[in-house]
Amino acid sequence: MSALPPSAPLDGSAVITDDTLPPEVEPVAPPTGRLSALRSRSSGSASRHLLTGSSVLVLGAAVQGFGGLAFSIFVSKIDVKSDFGNATALFTSVLFVTYLAGLGLPVALARYAPDRSVDSHVIFSWAVLATIPASLIASGLYLWLVAPNAAHVLWDWNPVGGFVLFGLVVVGSAFSLIFDVRCMTMRRWNLVLARICVVAVAKIALLPLFQQSDQRALWIFLDLAAPVAISGFLGVAFIGKITGGRHRLRPRPASTHAAIRYSAINYVSTLAYQAPYFALPVIVLTNVDSTTNGSFYVAWGIVAIAFYVPSAIGQALLAEGGKGGAHVQTQMRLAMGLAVSLMALGTVVAFFGKGLVIAAFDKSYQEAAHILPAMMLAGIPWAITSLLLTEARVLHRNVATVIITVTLTLSIIVPALILVPEHGHDGGLDGASAAWLLGNIFAAGVAIVVTLISRRVESPTHAIEELDPLAPVI
Repeated sequence: MSALPPSAPLDGSAVITDDTLPPEVEPVAPPTGRLSALRSRSSGSASRHLLTGSSVLVLGAAVQGFGGLAFSIFVSKIDVKSDFGNATALFTSVLFVTYLAGLGLPVALARYAPDRSVDSHVIFSWAVLATIPASLIASGLYLWLVAPNAAHVLWDWNPVGGFVLFGLVVVGSAFSLIFDVRCMTMRRWNLVLARICVVAVAKIALLPLFQQSDQRALWIFLDLAAPVAISGFLGVAFIGKITGGRHRLRPRPASTHAAIRYSAINYVSTLAYQAPYFALPVIVLTNVDSTTNGSFYVAWGIVAIAFYVPSAIGQALLAEGGKGGAHVQTQMRLAMGLAVSLMALGTVVAFFGKGLVIAAFDKSYQEAAHILPAMMLAGIPWAITSLLLTEARVLHRNVATVIITVTLTLSIIVPALILVPEHGHDGGLDGASAAWLLGNIFAAGVAIVVTLISRRVESPTHAIEELDPLAPVI
């Protein structure tokens, strides 16, 4: 499978200009004079903020990823792999439950709590309250229905205390997400990066504590999860210092119903789009033993770093925008070229450098080195699917968006549910890597076909109006 050539526009035709428009289509006239200057200045300022934010998120992802990798390396030197496997299974479970308990609130807050107004403070406060029962209910359902093998670490310590501890960690982790969003809307990107850095350092700093404990797996889990949760609780408690307000539940904003509806819609969309990323590790941890899960966690951590960075770069390039449809199409092509190139480079590095995994850890992590190249190779079709899905959203191609999203989810999760248990405790990672690679390839193929059909049936007028940020909104 190959990406579109860099010189070709996204729709496979010539770049649309005034000269190439059909006679019945009139180009949108650009604003002139003082209005044009004001819009240009505003657009440039917004682009700078978006680029700054995207750059901080890329840096934060790098810190988070490499910090997690360093943590794993240190654990491999001082702890038993089975304890590490159980701890990472619990931490992966926390990430999955936090994802389930999100309720679409981070996206809704970005839109409906963007400033220091009373309405923004009220909406944020209600989001905090909604997060608590959602997190505890999701935690209970997960531990009851999924019942991961690693849950015995919680029950061996204390049946009631174990659930409470797990639930509190999920609540704090969910708080950290909405705290980050609130800081982003305040353009306090430095605080987002600072929280990520402090958490990364704290995880490693806590690691030497309680090495001789009979509950060592529990302590490793807390080393991983507690800093994130504590940062969430502290962030929510002191958010007023940043926003210049306080938590309040009244008066009810006029946008309450719109915010709830927007949150629900984006919750469903987020569940569908991010399901493979969060569900695959859970499928693995419920079907393999703790030592095998430790190997998967290491490989998955490396893959997660690589998969996030091209996505953030693509978002930054698209956010830079422009004043005409042709310019935005150029940004899309550039994003596609960069993302695919970076993932291809990552695949080559993973193939030739997989021996470094064994060197950094030990021979017991051979499985991680074995599956890493295939899982990185999946990043090439994933980059294509991700950016074509972005195009569909930008152009409000709702049918294409649904088809691409559902295909991506099902093409990975369904094979994983079949292949991982089929390979058993010893070979489950081969099934996971095969599902990840083949599912992404199939999803990319469907995304390309759906996008080409959508471009063919879409009118040039609609494309220009949607892509041109200066076009009038009707």
